[in-house]
Amino acid sequence: MINATEEVNAFQEVNPFAAPTEAPPTTAAPTPPVAPAAVAAGSTLSSFNDVDITSAPASAQSVPRSAAFDASAASAASAAGASPDLAVTVSNPSKQGDGMSAYFTYEVTTKTSLPQYAFGQFTVTRRFRDFDWLHAQLALKFPGAIVPPLPEKHSAQVSTLKVTGVQQSAAWLEDRRAALQRFLHRLVAHPMLHTAADLQAFLEKPDDALEAWKEVSKAPRAVSYQAIATDAKAGLMSAYTKSLSMFGGEAASANFSPVTDVACQQMGNYATALSTQVSAVHKHSKAYIERHKALGTSLTGFSLSLTQLSECEAAINESLSKGFSHMGLCVGRMSATYSEQADREAQTFEEPMKDYIRLLASVKSAITAREAALKAYNGAASSLASKKERLEKLRTSGGKEDKIAALAREVSEGEESVSLTKSEYETIVARVDAEMARFQTEKLTDFKTYVTSFIKLQIEYSERIQASWRELLPRLEEIDSGSAVFHRPTDIA
Repeated sequence: MINATEEVNAFQEVNPFAAPTEAPPTTAAPTPPVAPAAVAAGSTLSSFNDVDITSAPASAQSVPRSAAFDASAASAASAAGASPDLAVTVSNPSKQGDGMSAYFTYEVTTKTSLPQYAFGQFTVTRRFRDFDWLHAQLALKFPGAIVPPLPEKHSAQVSTLKVTGVQQSAAWLEDRRAALQRFLHRLVAHPMLHTAADLQAFLEKPDDALEAWKEVSKAPRAVSYQAIATDAKAGLMSAYTKSLSMFGGEAASANFSPVTDVACQQMGNYATALSTQVSAVHKHSKAYIERHKALGTSLTGFSLSLTQLSECEAAINESLSKGFSHMGLCVGRMSATYSEQADREAQTFEEPMKDYIRLLASVKSAITAREAALKAYNGAASSLASKKERLEKLRTSGGKEDKIAALAREVSEGEESVSLTKSEYETIVARVDAEMARFQTEKLTDFKTYVTSFIKLQIEYSERIQASWRELLPRLEEIDSGSAVFHRPTDIA
């Protein structure tokens, strides 16, 4: 089991603030790719020893260990980057249209003192697809960042059709509004994402201007590797696919040893294990809360039956009838108490656990971007090694000068490819290291809040239930067992 201290310091082996290394020389003999700049020479990484980690192949080159990561420095950097002058609220969900074409809009109000914004306070209207666009853009342009999750991507009109009654629909809208607000709150507090141009466009541009911005942001890019690799807006996965197809294809060099990122493997294993356990906690907490809801429902029937029993006894034993009546009223109040408790438990624990499952999916996406960057780097390095071997054989065997010149140009392009993919990989390594350190710190704070709030709720409602029983007991003890009045059937007909 990983305790709280271990979780906060789980990434002490990585240093996102180290300076990058030089690009590989262009004339040297084929050599294995160097380790990323986010790490320095040392012993093997050892974080996340508590989870099962598949060992890297013995022939592979592992990423060495860096100097100890300074958690306080990372926290200070995050705090310095996050803006205290940007506050966002989501309010007033409103239905637009009718039938299956209906959708909901939300008012997004921003208050800010940042100079890049035209006004200090402004409000725009957004629908869910606008939030979804913003999420997709940030994930595309900031690979390795933990982009806050959105609520489930299902249409508002279908959800509205599934519920019955105004109160249920209003409750669904409030949950969705709260989830969208939580998404924006996390973005404006993020040390890197809060300055994103797409976020500013989302917050302040009118509808027409935002749609124009969307069109510009998805305009086709140049297809050269140079343009793709240096332009983050093109997206990592597209860049990697094109880089491998353009510079790959050669047989793997026998002398080439790929870089393996053990820390990334450990992060992935940890995120998977944590997601599994949080999902289990969510599942069982939901069942626990459902029991309270069911108890509230059953107590409603219990209260009604006690009241009816009281009426039945009214003509026979007034004292017993009053006792049943008091008990029925007490149980009725406790029915409402259990229902209220279940609602508050869902808000303070079950829903946050569900939200953390979505957040962990974002964590996995960040780690996947790091894996993809490493794959592109190794692919470009392997291709370069093969080209250099072929060039050396041509020169040794006295091949044609035109072939040697053509292959020399390919080697030069391959060296540029290695330099670009290596730089991109180092950037993403540093970003993921910093993001995971921030995630660990915030998770500790969040989980502490969730569990303490949950326990305080248990104590509060337990005391309220006990107080209700204690208040009822003296009234039941007042029942006069000798006060029964017996009537013949004709007297009570």
